[in-house]
Amino acid sequence: MTGDVVTTERLIVRPPEEADRARFVQLFSDHDFMVFYPETLTEEQAQARFDHMTDVCRTIPFGKQPVVERASGRVIGYTGVDHIEVEGRDWLEWGYRLVPDVRGLGYATEASLALLAKARETYVGELLAIIDPENIASQQVCRKLGFTYWKQGPVDGEVRNLYTLTLGKD
Repeated sequence: MTGDVVTTERLIVRPPEEADRARFVQLFSDHDFMVFYPETLTEEQAQARFDHMTDVCRTIPFGKQPVVERASGRVIGYTGVDHIEVEGRDWLEWGYRLVPDVRGLGYATEASLALLAKARETYVGELLAIIDPENIASQQVCRKLGFTYWKQGPVDGEVRNLYTLTLGKD
């Protein structure tokens, strides 16, 4: 597993483990964690989302993964990609979400940059980021990661800002 773990000064980003299930079910059901998402998830939906997160990481080394604060050992959120269809095209969608008490500390940028470095080792192509137009902080993180604003468009019936980043062999 060591090869799958990405470590920064303050964080560990690693594939999800069964021991993370209860934490993510709790997070996916928490309104403050799921802010800017259409709804919180029921326990059944949260269990399924965790299973999906695990499944994606089996095939994509930079799928959505737990972000662990090194100082506390606490899972504080996630970063990485998932599959999504937008405008009839299949994308890898980059996302990140953190617990409220660590937002604004640079963790989303730090964790995402570390996992993007891993993505650059194995993936050539475009990534999509989908952000609520009111989520200014997330848009700032997205730009720090190198994503470029593409346009506003509907995603699951909601208007969202769409950003892209192309990864390629340098």
